[in-house]
Amino acid sequence: MSTLIIYMTKHSTTEKVAELIKRGLKDDIIDMVNLGKSKVPDINNYSTIIIGGSIHMGVIQKKVKNFCVTNSSILLSKKIGLFMCYMETEKGNEEFEQNFPEDLRNHAVATGLLGGEFLFEKMNFFEKLIVKKIANINQSISKLKAENITSFINDLNAE
Repeated sequence: MSTLIIYMTKHSTTEKVAELIKRGLKDDIIDMVNLGKSKVPDINNYSTIIIGGSIHMGVIQKKVKNFCVTNSSILLSKKIGLFMCYMETEKGNEEFEQNFPEDLRNHAVATGLLGGEFLFEKMNFFEKLIVKKIANINQSISKLKAENITSFINDLNAE
């Protein structure tokens, strides 16, 4: 079995989560692609596709959304997992539904809201200002959800 993890990250949190997922999977071949840096290999060569991104102001990265829409018919013939890194707890499910197409959400064997981080050392001035004002946080904080990550991995390994 072969797996491709496709993700996009702004401050490295989604990459960190993708690495955790990779370490937990049982597949023989596991490749990772950051949509912001690399081209996606032929997804027909993989039995499992995992797609993840992070939410900024309610929206997942455009390249993640475009990948899902452009490759929808192929993805619907594969085992897929969809995950999102986020800090807003109240709107997580709503934002997940708004940012991943319904047909892919319904087809996925694993979906997850896996938490997030505010990494001030990786933010620019305006990002820090927005986080301070909206989230009332003025230093780096990690709220990754280990239980959700484990559950996501278990769902993928169970199939």
